[in-house]
Amino acid sequence: MIVDFPSVDTKIQTQARDQALRALSHESTAEKVGKFYDPESNFAGSTFTQLGPRDSDAVTAVDLLATGTLSVTIPPRAVRRILEDAETQRELSRLLSALPPVKLESTTPADFASMCEFYDLVKASLARADTASSNPWVTASKITARKRPELYPVRDRVVCKYLGIQNLNDREKDWYVFRKLLRDQEIQGLLSELPDLAREAHEGTPLSIEAEPLRLLDAALWRFGGDENRGM
Repeated sequence: MIVDFPSVDTKIQTQARDQALRALSHESTAEKVGKFYDPESNFAGSTFTQLGPRDSDAVTAVDLLATGTLSVTIPPRAVRRILEDAETQRELSRLLSALPPVKLESTTPADFASMCEFYDLVKASLARADTASSNPWVTASKITARKRPELYPVRDRVVCKYLGIQNLNDREKDWYVFRKLLRDQEIQGLLSELPDLAREAHEGTPLSIEAEPLRLLDAALWRFGGDENRGM
């Protein structure tokens, strides 16, 4: 059986690209991204991916703490299920080890299949917590991005709405849109310039900026899109 990437309407892809270019090329973005990575600010910055100790083969209490820096609440029942249920822990570790050792922009359709398995188990573990404070798809996106920062984008309502993909309601289609953005040469160029521009905008501040393009793209879209949604 031939496996292919999910189909996403060309108009949606074009709109997402236009919105990403708009955010990355806007004169305010370097300052916004720099603020996100200012260790003296109250933004998550690199703490989300770098808080240690880091264990690449298991979902740990530190991972849940780091995920919480992105303004999500993980329900107590989900915490217990993820950290204390031996069967869930074993399955999460197994699926983590099966993830492709590549960046999102280099993934294949077969890689998406293993990404879905890990994401879906994380989401199910959250959803079964059965509490109103749980937001499974957003929180699952953030936990998976913590575990593989180069592979999973942080899909939240702000970014999805800004890119115009909120109605796709499909994690694979969202990943595919992000994959296309990261493979775009113009976007690649703007992302490569962003760290230096952010440091210039915050001269004298020791910013802790990540080198991973997917993380920079996430930060730029979230900061720019969030301010735009608020009319700032």
